[in-house]
Amino acid sequence: MTATTQFDYIIVGAGSSGCVLADRLSADGESSVLLIEAGGRNESELVNMPRAFMKMFGNPVHFWHFPVKEQNGRPEGEVWPYGRGLGGSSSTNGTWYLRGMPADYDGWAAAGHAEWRWSEIERCYRAMESYQGPKPDPSRGRDGPLQITQLPYRSPAIAATVEAGVEMGLPRLDDINTPGTTGIGYTQATVDRRGRRASSYQAFLKPAMARPNLTVMIDTLVECVAIDAGRATGVRIRTNQGPKNLTARCEVIVSAGAVQSPKLLQLSGVGPADVLTMAGVKIRHELPAVGRNLADHAMFSISYRLHNEPGANREFSGWRMASHVLRYYLTRKGMMAYTSPEVTALLSLHSAADWPDVQFGIGPFSMRSSEERKADPGRGALEEKPGITVNAISLRPKSRGAISIRTADVADAVEIDANWWGDPSDKAFMIEMVRLVRRYMSQPALARFVGDEVIPGAAVETDDQIGEVLEWLTSPGIHATGTCRMGSAGDSVVDSRLRVHGIQGLRVVDCSVMPLPPAGNTNGPAMVIGWRAAELILEDRNASSVAET
Repeated sequence: MTATTQFDYIIVGAGSSGCVLADRLSADGESSVLLIEAGGRNESELVNMPRAFMKMFGNPVHFWHFPVKEQNGRPEGEVWPYGRGLGGSSSTNGTWYLRGMPADYDGWAAAGHAEWRWSEIERCYRAMESYQGPKPDPSRGRDGPLQITQLPYRSPAIAATVEAGVEMGLPRLDDINTPGTTGIGYTQATVDRRGRRASSYQAFLKPAMARPNLTVMIDTLVECVAIDAGRATGVRIRTNQGPKNLTARCEVIVSAGAVQSPKLLQLSGVGPADVLTMAGVKIRHELPAVGRNLADHAMFSISYRLHNEPGANREFSGWRMASHVLRYYLTRKGMMAYTSPEVTALLSLHSAADWPDVQFGIGPFSMRSSEERKADPGRGALEEKPGITVNAISLRPKSRGAISIRTADVADAVEIDANWWGDPSDKAFMIEMVRLVRRYMSQPALARFVGDEVIPGAAVETDDQIGEVLEWLTSPGIHATGTCRMGSAGDSVVDSRLRVHGIQGLRVVDCSVMPLPPAGNTNGPAMVIGWRAAELILEDRNASSVAET
């Protein structure tokens, strides 16, 4: 445990946003920065080898497990797994990298948050990224700290999936992160050019940890933010050595993620009065929106039998698996050096062409049914026969859920109400998505490769049948947003500079501040939020210094 108890900035949470924030705030060598993480270092080969994330998936050393409130029609026991330890979910996810669309960020700006317009975010991405793939879009960064690579897997069937998208009218994109368009192309991932996971810890925090003005504490729970006379003054922590109070001279910044940031605010007495009262927490500042407006990208997977190509199912058992692991250790290449779906498609069902509302990930694999996996868990999740699967993600759900503490103990689980079908239009939209997947997989380019639909099966064809299947087929995208969203004090938690309404010296910096979910995976946007927030914090500090003089 650090002997120092006072810092300029205390950051709670070393996830995708927090690691970036710690790097940028400590870069001047002047500000003393403390980064606190409840998990460990995340330095194992299970973390560094991209494909190995399937092996560590669910391990409590690397994952938080958040149980979700039961809902009518949904299977019991739903759990949301989020990354734990340095790097957060960027150290445990599937590495799929998308930036969101200009319309996402310009939409935030149009709602009164001018600091987040695309021109600012594009500039931040250029500074962050190091992408040297084929024909990169001019908006891409080439020499930043975060290495992005294009997945290397190629095969006739995978090439045909790209052609199928073109046959449906999608632009063929050399760079799938080309802004402001639908399209189809090869997936990009947070994997560096040595074949190792490029987490926010590896890209941003680890190189900064030698700075004397940056302190990192791991295996440390933050019990609450200390608030005195309407100002955040520090945090109370819990470690194996006991409790301790730490002071922040400038700001406390909560970057614990869309589940745990609202939890920490509520534990600190900032949130809905009814929730705090029931949990036995003293109300420091009533802010009804804390923990409300929870959104997630609901998704489902449809699998087909794959013909005229062996696919990838067989590669991950027996001698083939051993050979891939050996190749990885010798060359840092091969199938263990990536994990995301090989092809990404961004489509619009009801949106403009510059703002897709559906995302596909297509790969040459297929999973055994949940019933089969439960009956024989030791046999592995992949089917023995070749398959090809489309993961389909709804990018702009209308349903909103909530996160609430139940007691005043930080170790107790929160209650998550996902409220998947709170807005009936979400299920209707996903029924359309099922039909869109089927249309895509029936394109002429795929005729010689795609066979029967395995899950859920062609016999499921009416709206009622598809809707019933979606109750168990739908899964969380693990892209939670909105629980500390930007907006006015009446219906939101933070302002456009991410300052918590009504509390001085307190900000939230992570995906929870997003007013609306982005058009794509949230890991890239989480990092850019950290980068942009650091700029805003330093601007405010400099402005305050000028005002004082």
